[in-house]
Amino acid sequence: MKKSLPDIIISIVLLGFLASLAVQLPDIPDISRTYPTVLIAVAALMSVILLVKSVLRYKTDETVETNVIGQMKIIVPFCLMIVAYLLLMNWLGYIVDTVLFILASLIYLRLKSKVAMVAIAVIMTVVIYLVFTQYLIVVMPFGRLINVAIL
Repeated sequence: MKKSLPDIIISIVLLGFLASLAVQLPDIPDISRTYPTVLIAVAALMSVILLVKSVLRYKTDETVETNVIGQMKIIVPFCLMIVAYLLLMNWLGYIVDTVLFILASLIYLRLKSKVAMVAIAVIMTVVIYLVFTQYLIVVMPFGRLINVAIL
């Protein structure tokens, strides 16, 4: 397998994903549409640059062995964590689910300092929550578990 072939594949997949997101942009209210539009445009530009560089590099690269099994052992569990995070979002709510996801991610990445893990998880969750609710006017999921606990 050539070195640049995975980059070509990833950039094409990303461009397809970004195109599917761009098609959904008209469904977003006008007041909230700017941020996702900018993110999609920047991500598309970066994906196109990666694709062009990879295609140009493809002919000159040497064949290199890759450790696909070792990479899959790292990537698959993390992807499963992301799926669990998304599935639990409506049940646990944004704040609880995000703190747990960030903590689990930092543990998976073997961050040693427990104080740093908790601080990063709480600070990032609060900052993202405030940005989305106060500036982008996006309602974050509250969670069914929280609603039951309040009743």
